[in-house]
Amino acid sequence: MRLHYALFSILLSGSAFAQTMKFTANLTDCKKDQVAVELNCSYKGKDTAFYSFPMTIPGTYAVLDYGRYISALKAFDSNGKILKVKKQGNNTFAIVPGKDVAKIQYLVDDSWEEKNKKTKIFEPAGTGFEANEFFYINSGGLFGFFATNWNAQYDITFMKPANLTGFTTLPEIRIEQSQQEFSAKNYHELIDNPILFTSEKGQSVQIQDTKVTVASYYSASDSSAYFVKIKIDSAMQAIDRFVGGKLPVQNYAFLNYVKDYRELGEMLMGGKIGPFGYLKLYRKLGGQGFGALEHGNSSSYFMPDFGHNSYTGMLYETAIHEFMHIYTPLSLHSQYIGEFNYLHPVMSKHLWLYEGVTEYFATQIAMQGGLVSVDQTIEDKLKSKIVSSYSYPDSIPFTVMSAKVFDKPYIDQYPQVYERGAIMGMLLDIEIMRLTDGKKTLKTVVFELGKKYGAGKSFEEEKFIDEFIAAVHPDLRAFFDNYVTGKTPLAIEKGFAEIGIDYKKEQTGRVPLDILSMDDNKVKANNRVVVNNRVTVEKADKSNYVGLKAGDKVDVTELRQVLRDDAGNYVAEGTMITIHVDRKGTSIPLTFPAKFKDGMLKNTIKINPNMTADQKKLFDLWSTGK
Repeated sequence: MRLHYALFSILLSGSAFAQTMKFTANLTDCKKDQVAVELNCSYKGKDTAFYSFPMTIPGTYAVLDYGRYISALKAFDSNGKILKVKKQGNNTFAIVPGKDVAKIQYLVDDSWEEKNKKTKIFEPAGTGFEANEFFYINSGGLFGFFATNWNAQYDITFMKPANLTGFTTLPEIRIEQSQQEFSAKNYHELIDNPILFTSEKGQSVQIQDTKVTVASYYSASDSSAYFVKIKIDSAMQAIDRFVGGKLPVQNYAFLNYVKDYRELGEMLMGGKIGPFGYLKLYRKLGGQGFGALEHGNSSSYFMPDFGHNSYTGMLYETAIHEFMHIYTPLSLHSQYIGEFNYLHPVMSKHLWLYEGVTEYFATQIAMQGGLVSVDQTIEDKLKSKIVSSYSYPDSIPFTVMSAKVFDKPYIDQYPQVYERGAIMGMLLDIEIMRLTDGKKTLKTVVFELGKKYGAGKSFEEEKFIDEFIAAVHPDLRAFFDNYVTGKTPLAIEKGFAEIGIDYKKEQTGRVPLDILSMDDNKVKANNRVVVNNRVTVEKADKSNYVGLKAGDKVDVTELRQVLRDDAGNYVAEGTMITIHVDRKGTSIPLTFPAKFKDGMLKNTIKINPNMTADQKKLFDLWSTGK
């Protein structure tokens, strides 16, 4: 992405030309989770110079206000004279006089220690410091900019403990035992490349011409990067098959922080949790922002480990999504991202593309790459997203929510980009295949437009939908008018039917007895807590027909799978089925008859065994990419 900074009235007071901004961050003397930063420059502004930190950064869709964590800021001229400094708002420091600013010094608090859960920065976008252990750095939290000097080169020197190494995709200028230096061609490149300092050895995977680096910190292990690499390797192979050609980046980094919650994991899986247990869980987990943040050549992660390296599974699922952001929005974005304004951002209305399509691609990659079966994709991924999509109002067009995502009530609707947005992406893919008779797919259209624009060129925000339609078929406009910019509920049943899949939102029929309920099996399980895909049995009467005991851990995915045959239909009444429970660390097989009752079947999805030739053609293209 290329940045052309749009200046506002408060920022127009300077006239300095782009010069090198030389920063030094001292990681060797970190006290009270604070890092000292010094900027040496030759900034020649006007009467007042404005030194600022980002209000937000691309990919977060939330107000961050990094300037809140800056304290004790002092500015000096070239003669060493201290200048007057006054903070304006949360993120800007006014320096008077601004005609000769040679040095700025300040302290940075890490955002992870923020106590106010309402204003705390999402961890993958924030900063975390622990002396001699790790430094998790999103550069917007440490390094600021002069509004008229955003295009300056940024040279960053870290004074570091000898046991720590910094990992990033920024160009490395120098590395020594006590310091490491990186360079960025402008402020945007600096912000787009997070840095993780850790004592763990980095790992790497080679995918064609792309070197993928994995760096990690976990206080309970010195091998977390290795375990992440093992998981990511198969994901990267699946991405390679999906892309079917050279990846658009030469280097990519997964930067991962793992937080130790094994004690809580034992508590969660140990059976009944009393009031004090839930209070402890809330205190430990409340306000924690587990997840990831994408960047052009890297992605940063904040993951919990509830035991048995559970973080690797969570990161593995997230990593495909984050990596695919190298296509959207890195290679395909509007001017509101390509010309991002860090203080007064204008949000793009195309989150359906940046997040919805990306999440759908992640699901497709796992399916087409053989990481999961088609049935698993339908039952474990798509169905849950469909169910979640119904909780969001159709009365708010997707594009309106996107453009106003900083404001109420739209900010509360943002999570739908991963649920309703992904289903919208799937239906868009199916419609493209239908209109072109399988000659084009959503993937081929996105890749085609990505090649046209690339990272350094933006499409026009208001004209992109027209351009997208022109790349496919004129009749595609109805889809956008109805579902992307309009308020029409997603036509899920109709879309699935085009590829030979039968979907019903609700219908009466025979449903399996719930073996984890008191009513159906005299068993009580803590269904609110699922760890490593398992729930724990709290109570079990000896008469339960499955043979469950208190403390058993039941794999809910396995249970769901054994109740269906290869065609996706429920097995016949009385069919003997087997599940494997974890009983005090030992896998115990339990065989029992499938039992059913009359009830309401919701969100049933079945592959039609009697597809037409046209349906079979599109189904194969959708499920295999061929």
